[in-house]
Amino acid sequence: MTSFFSSSLSARLGRLSFVQHGGRLGHHKGSHVSKKTGASLEFSDFKEYHPGDDIRHIDWNVYARTDSYFIKQFLDEQEMRVHIVLDTSKSMNFEDKWKFAQQIAIGLGQIALKNGDTVSISRLVSGKKQLFTRKGARQAGSWMTYISRFEQPSETTGLLDGIHTIPKGTTLLFVITDALEPNENLTQLFNQLSTRCRDVRVIAIRSKSELAPNYQGDIRFIDSESEKISEVTMMPSIENTYLLQQKKHQLRMLESATKYGIDVIMITPQTGPEDVFTIQMRRQGWVR
Repeated sequence: MTSFFSSSLSARLGRLSFVQHGGRLGHHKGSHVSKKTGASLEFSDFKEYHPGDDIRHIDWNVYARTDSYFIKQFLDEQEMRVHIVLDTSKSMNFEDKWKFAQQIAIGLGQIALKNGDTVSISRLVSGKKQLFTRKGARQAGSWMTYISRFEQPSETTGLLDGIHTIPKGTTLLFVITDALEPNENLTQLFNQLSTRCRDVRVIAIRSKSELAPNYQGDIRFIDSESEKISEVTMMPSIENTYLLQQKKHQLRMLESATKYGIDVIMITPQTGPEDVFTIQMRRQGWVR
């Protein structure tokens, strides 16, 4: 298990927390500061006392100086409800994408759990919804064990079919996918995700070969989901055409995500989970 997700990385993730970009937080106490005033340990401002206010919040030092009653206001600390949607389509089983997706899901959950948040993960298995929820730092071990035991992805359906797995009240939504679906499907997906949560972040994982194929000669390609066979003679012109189409697909995906206010980072398994969490997500403003 240690080789799957190192204890040193877990320790580093314990010092990170998510930065929420929009929407309300949950109603339960947590470690994330909202703009509502309430009773927490972080001071916000003073306000003049009015009958009905909690007298326990009267600041007697201010009263001694001003001979007037003022009460302390605090920023309310509330829990974040983090949910992860994991793409289980067959294309996720290419090269090292699946294990890397599992590592990213484990890391996201550990950040949430160590900050006192509720975290859940959903996926489709044989067309049926699988949902797992945990809360509290003590659950980090069971979270890692559960995800590390996921079977290889085998679905032929797209992420749109998994929209219903997102719990109500989600305040931060992560989607881990290779985003290889047609752009029309991705646009529809982003539209629906934006109605489910006000803070959606997509982690698009592409393998090294998908980004820069290094094949020569006559190659038979088999689509992992449709099982369609394509026989191609790899030449520089074919490779250039592929790279051009890939770039167009990526640009259209990013345009659609921007339209619906969704953040996207694109990574490869070679990036490594530590770099993703401590550099790329920091740079994107996802964690601090």
